[in-house]
Amino acid sequence: MFDHLRADIARLREYGDHSPLPWLYFRHQGLWACACYRAGRWLADHRPPPGIRQLVMLGYHLWWKSVEVATGVSISPDCRIGPGLYIGHFGGIILHTDVVMGARCNLSQGVTLGLACVDGKWGVPTVGDRVYIAPGAKVIGPIHLADGTVVGANAVVTRGTAENATVVGIPAKEINRNGSGEFIRA
Repeated sequence: MFDHLRADIARLREYGDHSPLPWLYFRHQGLWACACYRAGRWLADHRPPPGIRQLVMLGYHLWWKSVEVATGVSISPDCRIGPGLYIGHFGGIILHTDVVMGARCNLSQGVTLGLACVDGKWGVPTVGDRVYIAPGAKVIGPIHLADGTVVGANAVVTRGTAENATVVGIPAKEINRNGSGEFIRA
């Protein structure tokens, strides 16, 4: 948990905020959501003993709901997210409980990764490493965003992508294979 959270904090610092940790946490609502998610993921993987578990989970769920309401970011502790998640702007970010996401991904405001039926099959997206999802993008269905993918603003993605693809539009179509290097610092 702490290694992943340190990686999330390091991503904030990469983008220029070198404030002391308490001030960094206070200023970045995306970090509130990341910290809450990481704690919930840890609790899901390391179950407290019965009796204590109910009390701990009640406290956690109150914290989770308050962070969700305050930030507009809904990340279930059931998601599987690699280290270095960067949420630059808060608001309207929703990740389905079954989302799996790689390392060093960027989520912008208004992003949804959700459940949908594509070609008769229900499911949720999986996301590779170093994926940048721009503001307002919707990624839905049992698809995979390959490593280095860039999803353009307000795109609706219902098909998987090739590595380093840039997809834009409604429905999203690939426009190049320049990758996320311009958007995610290596």
